[in-house]
Order: sequence, then structure tokens, then C-alpha cells
Amino acid sequence: MTTDKTQNEEISVVEEKDGSAVVQLPADLQNPESDDQDQDAGSTSRSDANDDGGDEDHPDDTDAIREARRNRRRAKKDYIKRTNEEKDAKLQLLERQNRELMERLSVVERKTHGADLARFEKAIEDEQYRFQYAQRKMQEATDNSDGAAFTKAQEMWYDSRRKLEAMQNYKERAARADSQETAPANPKLVRLANDWMERNSWYSPDSSDEDSAIAKVIDQRLVAEGWNPETKDYWDELDNRLQKRLPHRYTRSQDESPSRRSPRSFVTGSSRESAGRGSGNEFVLEPEQVRAMKEAGFWDDPQKRSRMIKRYAQDARNKRS
Repeated sequence: MTTDKTQNEEISVVEEKDGSAVVQLPADLQNPESDDQDQDAGSTSRSDANDDGGDEDHPDDTDAIREARRNRRRAKKDYIKRTNEEKDAKLQLLERQNRELMERLSVVERKTHGADLARFEKAIEDEQYRFQYAQRKMQEATDNSDGAAFTKAQEMWYDSRRKLEAMQNYKERAARADSQETAPANPKLVRLANDWMERNSWYSPDSSDEDSAIAKVIDQRLVAEGWNPETKDYWDELDNRLQKRLPHRYTRSQDESPSRRSPRSFVTGSSRESAGRGSGNEFVLEPEQVRAMKEAGFWDDPQKRSRMIKRYAQDARNKRS
């Protein structure tokens, strides 16, 4: 058993042989498998009713009060709409600026590469002239029966030939590397990747957050297992695995295709799990969730592990409500 204290909360974790883990949740975090969901739902409904009560019409209200409430509701809707429009506009601006920066960077790189290539070609040309000069000097030394001059010219010839061979080999390797780098990406792969990232806007390609780091690890594992990212099956399998490890990112409110099913029940597995879970304030992590945290490097970090445990527990609670 390992015990961690995070922000004065003690979270005990016991790993089981089947890969799952039993977690002792803090007192202020309700067990998602307890039967207190109805009470919480009732409290939430009452809270919502109190929050919205200020904008509800009552029989005893005057016309002026009703009109004021209608104006307030209308202003709230307009504010939300305006805020969403501003967010969309900012996002489009950032995307356009990013594309422009990438295009400018590409132009600069091409210019720099072109200048370097021109200098290298000139160096090869100069060395070829030196090689030909050495050949002529060798011929002159032979005609004049000058052994010392021939030896000197021969050394120049060998040195120049060695340099030319090295330059030609480097040029061939650079040409092969350029052809691989400049090869156009598979349009189908680009389309599938863009479609997936559009559906999962939470994903950050630089893995700057925990969920994106987990998704990156699963993506690399799929490739290692031989899945082809140029096929739709690859992205469907990625979604299916992420649904198990990041269920809070896949809700039933999303439009789901048959291949993107809702994640399985948060608690499934052996008879030990079905009999022992939900006792006290214990919560059980599925083996996939434990493995995902370990692969992402969160398991050995008490703070990150506690955050992920709380997130999994809260998501399970939301699913039951």
C-alpha cells in the first residue's frame, strides 16, 4: 500500500493482481458507487431552481417587473452568444496567424537551404578544378622526367580526389534526406488526423496537459502494435481505448458512430470487483486506467495521481447521476 498526502487529504491506493487499484477516497469526495446520488441530484435541482428563480415570472409581479426580467434573460442570452462569437473569431485569427507563420518559416528555410546548396556546389566546382590541375601537373612532371614535381602533384591529386568523393557522398545523402522530408504527406492520413482532432478539440499535439500526454502514449502504442494510421480503423481503435482511459473526454452527449461506442461501465471485471466495490468510501480503478496513468508518468507523482483519481471518480459519479 502506498499512502499520499495532497493538500491535507490522504489517498490510499492498493494495487491488485489483475492490474486494478482500490482507492480510499478523501472524506469530502463522495464515492461514485454509493447510493447518495439521488440526494445530490435533489440538492442540485434545488440549487438550480434557486439560481433561476430570480428570472422567473410570478403571478403577483407587475408588468414592469416582468419586462425587466425578460430584458435580463435576453441580455444574458445575448452576452453568451456574443462571447461565443468572440471566442470563435479569436480561434480563427490564431489559426490564420499560425498558418501564415508556418508559411513564412517554410519560405525562409527554403531560401536558407538554397543558399547553402549554392555554396556547396561552388565548393565542389572549385575542388574539381583543383583535381584537374593536379592531373595536368602530373602529366607535365612525367614529360619532364621530374620525379619530385610528380610526387608533389600526385599528393595533390589524391587529396583532391578524397575531398571530391566526400563531397559527392554528402550531396547524395542530403538529396535523399530532402526527398524524404519534402515528400507530400498522405492526403488520407492528413484528413483522418484532422477529423479526429476536430472531434477531440481537447487534444494538444505538444502533450502540454495530462490527457494529451495519455493520448500520445496510446497513439505510440498503436503504431508499435502495427496499426496503420492511414486507415479509419486506427482512429476508431484510438477512440475506443481513450474512452476507457479518459472517459470524461467521451460523453454520451457527443454524436457517436457505431465504432465510437460509449465507454464500458466504470466498474466491470471479476467477482471480487463486483462484490467488494462500493464498500465504505472505496473506489476501484480499472486496469486500463492504472496502466494509462503509469504510461503517462502520473502514477509515481502523488499530486498528478491524486488529480487523475479524483477525475475518474467524478466522471463515474456523473455517469450514474
